[in-house]
Amino acid sequence: MINKLKSWYYQIITGTIRDIVLAVLIGVLAGLSSSFIIKSESLIEGFLYSTHVQELSLEQIFKLRNLIILFLPLTGAIFYIIIKPVFFKDQRMGYSFPDFIVNVNRREARINPQSILYLLLFTPIIIGTGNMAGVEGPIAQIGGGFGSFMSGIMKEENRKRRKLLIASGTAAGIASIFNAPITGVFFAIEIVLLGEYELTSISVIVISAVAGTLVARAFIGNHPMLGTPLYEYAGVHDFIGYTFLGLFVGVFSVLFEKWFFKAADYFKEMKVKTLTKPLIGSIIIGFIGVFLPMSLGNGYPVIKLALLGKLGFSLIVFLFIAKFIGTAITIGSGLPGGIYAPSLYTGAMIGGTIGYIFKFLFPAQPVSTGVYAILGMSAFLASLTHAPFTGIFLVFELTNDYRMMLPFMITTVIAMLIKAKLFPDSIEHYPIREYIKHIEQKTENNTGT
Repeated sequence: MINKLKSWYYQIITGTIRDIVLAVLIGVLAGLSSSFIIKSESLIEGFLYSTHVQELSLEQIFKLRNLIILFLPLTGAIFYIIIKPVFFKDQRMGYSFPDFIVNVNRREARINPQSILYLLLFTPIIIGTGNMAGVEGPIAQIGGGFGSFMSGIMKEENRKRRKLLIASGTAAGIASIFNAPITGVFFAIEIVLLGEYELTSISVIVISAVAGTLVARAFIGNHPMLGTPLYEYAGVHDFIGYTFLGLFVGVFSVLFEKWFFKAADYFKEMKVKTLTKPLIGSIIIGFIGVFLPMSLGNGYPVIKLALLGKLGFSLIVFLFIAKFIGTAITIGSGLPGGIYAPSLYTGAMIGGTIGYIFKFLFPAQPVSTGVYAILGMSAFLASLTHAPFTGIFLVFELTNDYRMMLPFMITTVIAMLIKAKLFPDSIEHYPIREYIKHIEQKTENNTGT
């Protein structure tokens, strides 16, 4: 039956129509996966963390009843270490997105279908229980996995076409998880395809991103994830502050990336069993959560408060430190997850902190900490990933405020220039460069022998 359907498919549907059909199918599967992850994570988090549904005061944060939070991230880690060795023994632990990019660009561009189930199962549980990671990297891999799966069904032997279908899946995954189709397209082009693409490929990526977005909107709704009031600018002098914000974000993105890989190396060298490391990491996260529960999970409700200027200076500084430290510990210990939500969160807290500083230094000037927070999000994500259009358009689509575009561009470009000068590799491409260096050294050794 399947062979007859495939024979009919190849006879009737060819060329451009074939690409469109595959792009739509991949987009639909990615959109359904995003909807499942969002709803599952929300259900788990809502059940465990009733404090996340309301704005927290400092008095609420330090109540002793929050001691139970110490053990909640651990529940997700325990589930992970019990199930993974039984059903997903071959799946890589920790931050696997760089390996995914290497697979797409340097290897055969074939994704193990098991990774789809692995990430669909563990991502909402790990993050929903409070561990500090994001769903965006996993959903990009899930979408890419569907692209690889469809190319396998169609017995696609052309590596370039397999690569295109995988990129289309990542575009659909990012577009559907953020309700941001433009961002999904730029994500696939800048990050997954490393900026190498053909104009004829864009249509397939766009169609897949649109299909994924429409499916997610059907289940989750059509509204900006971080919709905020429109901001007004007092004048050109505002851009002086935005320039300094870009400088600070560029420096902190370097520190974040170095700490991220240092934490991973520390856990790698730890003299304990591999599956014990996620337990240690989740206990540390739980300890942080006892004092700062608003730092746990993906953090989008807290980002909204920062954009609205409802977080005080002391709190926003502590939340920045907590997420800065906790993200590297969560992923470095081996728990699956992504860095995009944490980078948006960290960027918002950096921006808000700088906004408060400028508000103190220039009391006569109207300074909105919310504006600085939203600019910090865009600049921090773009500088970490070296993907300016992804960072700019993501925050634009998350907030639906076009008037922020010029400040986005200024702050993001400055942050990226500083980051590239101090640390030239992005958070995804640094492991890729290390992989290439390893292959080259291995080749040289083999040649020498």
